[in-house]
Amino acid sequence: MPFPTRLLQPFHQLRHVVLLALIVAPVTAFSAAAQANHHGNAVAPNTSAGPSESEARELVESTAEAVIREIREHQEEVSEDPEVLLAIVDRLLLPHVDAERMTRLVLGRYYRSASPAQREAFTKQFQRLLVRTYAGPLSELGDQSIVITGTKPGGGEDELIVETEVVGGDLGVIPVAYRMAPENGGWKSYDVIVDGISLVNNYRGSFAQKIQRDGVDGLIRTLREQNEG
Repeated sequence: MPFPTRLLQPFHQLRHVVLLALIVAPVTAFSAAAQANHHGNAVAPNTSAGPSESEARELVESTAEAVIREIREHQEEVSEDPEVLLAIVDRLLLPHVDAERMTRLVLGRYYRSASPAQREAFTKQFQRLLVRTYAGPLSELGDQSIVITGTKPGGGEDELIVETEVVGGDLGVIPVAYRMAPENGGWKSYDVIVDGISLVNNYRGSFAQKIQRDGVDGLIRTLREQNEG
């Protein structure tokens, strides 16, 4: 049975590679305090026990701008070969994603019963599905930019939501919020909410239905077939 790619459509319209930031695989240690501001201003030092709110804002802004710039400079290559996009994702986005938390939330109650090998295989195939799906739109990036509009407490005691707007192009202003959690002295993102739609919630419902019918291996197999088709 073909994978229901219609579920990707709300995000496909954004035409923005930042959506992939929460789908990619291995977790890499990252300290936002070590990053220089894209505009040349140093990030305010963190004097608290955990990473600061300003570091979360800087992480979202600088990473998004770097990815947009990289995609724009390689639009033709990205359009012709999704592997180019995968390389950009690996270099610029992987270090800022809590993939373990992301996978746990997307698989929901099925995460506990999945083996480590299944979790790894799922994350790999899910990443590739998103890369293949967004490669076309990403090759058509125009003058989009990201504007930080605020922050607010997240669902957990130590979590944070960074609120932004993607502006430019023919889609107008699109609100995008990033759910962040502290990790290894910095921040990592694990969900993105685009115009009120959560990536985690969107995929969790679809994948749960597939797992109920065919198990976790069945979901992984479907994703792999979609990627190789």
